[in-house]
Amino acid sequence: MTTRRLLAATVVAASLAAPVAAPALAHEGHAHGGEEPKPVVTTAAPTLEASSSDFELVAVAQGKTLLVHLDRFATNEPVNGASVEVSADGEATTASPVSGEEGVYRLDPSWLSKPGSHEVTVSVTAADAADLLIGTLEVPASAAEAQTGGAQGVSAVLGQVRNDSGLMLGAVMVFLLGVLTTVALTQRGRTRTVAGAALVGIGLLLASGAAFAHGGEDHSHGDEDKGKAPTAAVPMGATGASESPRRLPDGSLYVPKPSQRLLSVRTVVAKPQEAAQTVQLIGQVIADPNGGGHVQATQSGRIEPGDKGLPYVGQRVEAGQTLAYIAPAVTFVDRSGIQQQIATVEQELVIAESRLQRLRKLEGSVPQRDIEEAEANLNGLRKRRAALSPALTTKEALRAPISGVVTANNIKAGQVVEGRDQVLFEIVDPSRLMVEAVAFDPRVANAIKAATAMTADGTTLSLELLGSSLALRQQAIPLLFRIGNPPSGLGVGQPVRLVAQIQGKASGIVLPRQSVVRNASGQPIVWQHDTPQRFVARPVRTQPVDGNTVLILAGVEPEARIVTDGAGLLNQIR
Repeated sequence: MTTRRLLAATVVAASLAAPVAAPALAHEGHAHGGEEPKPVVTTAAPTLEASSSDFELVAVAQGKTLLVHLDRFATNEPVNGASVEVSADGEATTASPVSGEEGVYRLDPSWLSKPGSHEVTVSVTAADAADLLIGTLEVPASAAEAQTGGAQGVSAVLGQVRNDSGLMLGAVMVFLLGVLTTVALTQRGRTRTVAGAALVGIGLLLASGAAFAHGGEDHSHGDEDKGKAPTAAVPMGATGASESPRRLPDGSLYVPKPSQRLLSVRTVVAKPQEAAQTVQLIGQVIADPNGGGHVQATQSGRIEPGDKGLPYVGQRVEAGQTLAYIAPAVTFVDRSGIQQQIATVEQELVIAESRLQRLRKLEGSVPQRDIEEAEANLNGLRKRRAALSPALTTKEALRAPISGVVTANNIKAGQVVEGRDQVLFEIVDPSRLMVEAVAFDPRVANAIKAATAMTADGTTLSLELLGSSLALRQQAIPLLFRIGNPPSGLGVGQPVRLVAQIQGKASGIVLPRQSVVRNASGQPIVWQHDTPQRFVARPVRTQPVDGNTVLILAGVEPEARIVTDGAGLLNQIR
């Protein structure tokens, strides 16, 4: 076999395979020119949306019934107890409230069964406002037209099946072409002649029917098609898809009104205003020096429970309450020495009593001074005995220095403790707590006018600045704040984030802190209520105002409706 023959056979095989491969590539995805239609919000049922300065309305057609969802425009709160009258095609119908549903009204107008475009006027009269809302409701075609559309869909499916069959047949023929080319190049004699004839036949067949993969489709792309708009998306109701919140291709959210009710979505209208300049500090909760105490032992001994047992952590105790006892820890040698001293004193006490009795019998015969000295000696011996006896039996009572809650218990019954710096109990008055923070900028420490703090669980603390330290601690200035009316459950050592107001003003839009959430990249955003059922994410630049509010410095336009309650739940929709 020569190189020239091999090259010629390769060129023939490529030229015969090209007519099959080209139509298949052109047919892939049916992209025959023109731009793809932009994503649009499709609903499962014909929907009308309208809004005014007072109300926001979404009407959904379900068969012969029209459901009207009525909310406040500014807050997105459902409007209950309103009078809703719907007019279209010269017919006026009053809607009735749906039992168990807030802000939902129902009516069954006759015009709803007529396909086409209907100009709808809704008259709303609430307790504090009245308004007219106008919109257009597109009712889909009749069931017969829907069936025609179904038949066209079936024809399209069958056409696709034929296209796929043509492509499969072309692939088989290309495979046979390759096999015959290999045989023609490798075999000799009669086999080679037969293979060559088959190659010529297949080549002629492919050249005459190269477009069979399109299955009879018309891809002329004449001028008559150039002015046509892209085909509209099929409504979700036609495909049986469920109506549920979803993220649109442009990143915005489509949230139906029933889902907004379930998520309790509430909004506020953005209003520009001024707020104080603030800085953020890190601190922790500490006990007031006058509202906390330690219980320590003054001598070594063994722990014995009090009358009510040993107090446990979290137990409320009162000032002066006995928490435990300490039995003196006396060694055997010390005990023997004390007992010996007691015995000696008792012996001297007996002698002193006998001498005093003799002198009293001789009163008048002996000097009075001797009698008085004997009495004084006897009293002294009695006091010595009284002082030595408790050394072996008297227990030390450990009492609570203040009223409060036990926050630490470092002892057990029978434990031997040393009378040194060991803390046995810690007691804190929960109504007298403070916050200690640090500021690295002396200008900030001297310019603080007010401050609030927030715990990890979102509890806000009102603070009063008491003062700052003159000594630096790790290159920072300690600041001390008193907590006004500390909430229950606040613990000593709990970290908090402080927002301190300093001198100066900043302009922006004040929003609740829960309005600001973070997107997938960690950037702070707010959700803007753009249309009745669409929400758009707006990246923002913020500054805290206090523990409950933030100041939006950039990213939100005035009068925009910003989600407050439910922003975190909206942020999770995918």
